[in-house]
Amino acid sequence: MDAAIPDNPGWVIANARRRAEKIMDAGKAEYYYYAVEWLKKARNAYLESGKKADWLSYRENLMQTHARKRKLMGMFKESGME
Repeated sequence: MDAAIPDNPGWVIANARRRAEKIMDAGKAEYYYYAVEWLKKARNAYLESGKKADWLSYRENLMQTHARKRKLMGMFKESGME
């Protein structure tokens, strides 16, 4: 997926978000690590394609939606995406 970022960032964003959201929405704490990894790929695609504002908006929405999931929010902050 990392190789596709320069050529097709929209695909990477959609694919990575879908995978991460599936894990987060299900509340599968044991898989939050993978959700954060998918979000890193989405963030990189957003930033590489010049859509920083879209990333910030999406990130804010995620943080509001999943604010009560302490383990996820901790991992999110540790990864430097906050």
